[in-house]
Amino acid sequence: MSELPPERHEAKYPIPEEHAQALSRDLPTWCDPDRTDGGIGYVIISLYLDTPEHALYHATIDRAPRRFKLRVRRYAEDKVYLEIKRRIKDRVAKRRAAIPGWAWPSIMHDPRVVDQLSLRPKDREVVDRFISLCLVLNAQPTALVRYTREAWSSRIDDYARITFDRRILGRAPDGWEVPLDDLHWWPVDPAGRFELMASGVVLELKSLPSVPHWMLHLADRYGLRRTGFSKYGSVLENLAIRDERPSRTAAPGISEGWRR
Repeated sequence: MSELPPERHEAKYPIPEEHAQALSRDLPTWCDPDRTDGGIGYVIISLYLDTPEHALYHATIDRAPRRFKLRVRRYAEDKVYLEIKRRIKDRVAKRRAAIPGWAWPSIMHDPRVVDQLSLRPKDREVVDRFISLCLVLNAQPTALVRYTREAWSSRIDDYARITFDRRILGRAPDGWEVPLDDLHWWPVDPAGRFELMASGVVLELKSLPSVPHWMLHLADRYGLRRTGFSKYGSVLENLAIRDERPSRTAAPGISEGWRR
């Protein structure tokens, strides 16, 4: 995976499929397809961790100006990515470290496993921080999210990226595992969540804090209306319908995620 910028601008737009296809036809002017497989994209599976009171979920749906997420991500490969994604208004900073698939989830329960990985110093720092936050917050596996991503990367900017996320699925976690199988998932992207006649696509525009002019041009051309879409929130709310609604209680220590 490519290196992430230290800080980026990120905006989400739920859009209809026909707009996504039209945008994709425009993108070769500035971008190249990234990691696509035969034009159908690639699958991402994420395990979200949260406090017992779902404090990170509530910070997201309340659009708290400062918030963060803890997640474990897999692609179709034998690696697991530990991610801490912080947001301050429109600015996002994501710290991520890859570990071998065999090391998850034992890395969370046995400190000796970390020492066996021979991680680079900056990756070791992320892993230690991720584990520390989970311990401080008593973060536990809360929801699994699966979707297919079509991604494009700019040829003319230091960092600019456009992604289209489709077929968003979810399910309750089975312990700490991040499964690659495609069974027992259910859709969490109904038309109502997009305020459309049919299920849509989650478009994300990502760039350095100085947004490229061509991105602004596309947003204006297609009349993009920013409303946001939380995949994690969608799954957790579907789980709540099947069980009970998440508590509104905030968790002590939530500010720990903002220390650098």
